[in-house]
Amino acid sequence: MWIACVTIILCNVIVQAQPVVTYPDPFLTDETRPDGTLFLPEPLEVTDPAFCNDFYYYQWGKQQRNTPLGEQARKDGPLELYEAFSEAFGMTIHPGLTPEIDKLAGGAGSDAHNANRRVKNYYQRMRPFVQFKEPSLVPETEEDEGKDYSYPSGHATRGYVYAMTLALIEPDSANVLMKRAYQYALGRVVAGYHYKSDIDASAILAASVMGALAGNDNFRIQLEKAKEEYARLKKKKEQE
Repeated sequence: MWIACVTIILCNVIVQAQPVVTYPDPFLTDETRPDGTLFLPEPLEVTDPAFCNDFYYYQWGKQQRNTPLGEQARKDGPLELYEAFSEAFGMTIHPGLTPEIDKLAGGAGSDAHNANRRVKNYYQRMRPFVQFKEPSLVPETEEDEGKDYSYPSGHATRGYVYAMTLALIEPDSANVLMKRAYQYALGRVVAGYHYKSDIDASAILAASVMGALAGNDNFRIQLEKAKEEYARLKKKKEQE
């Protein structure tokens, strides 16, 4: 009896110790957040002639897995957004080091996540590696990823929004940031977790999120705080 009790206690401890994905507070509400189900095209069916492009990129992605692009895609999967985009931004982003920038970009990323989740749950498109019953780039995450949907890509939507938000703080880094966002998105195709049309839809959804954020007072106020923090830290770095 006592063995069973100890086992139950240990199991509870293990479950409670599992990391929980959390997102910074968003700026938009359900009412002000774009609804992608109203303007994004429906995901392609395998019987659709246009699906040939998705299938082509799925095959292409598998061929990239042993290249530098594939290695980057493997690294990008578990990264926090601030880890993935710090180099392109030209400054280390971290909640403890750049709290105002993190609150801005992280909050915008949460809005991207929420907008993306609405469309995913609506269409429930199967992921490529599940559809074709083939291994993905990251087998250790297949069980969890396989339970989620493919259209649009959450990573891609959040990546584009995060990059565009950082570009508002430092416009000179816009080109590098957007190039990184596209690489970040394309890595999801290489991984076998998304079709090309998934990440294409993500770019459209991300643009709509940025449009909504542009009209949000709290976002604009936080943007000014982030700009001030960036200018102060940049000046301090130049003086070192």
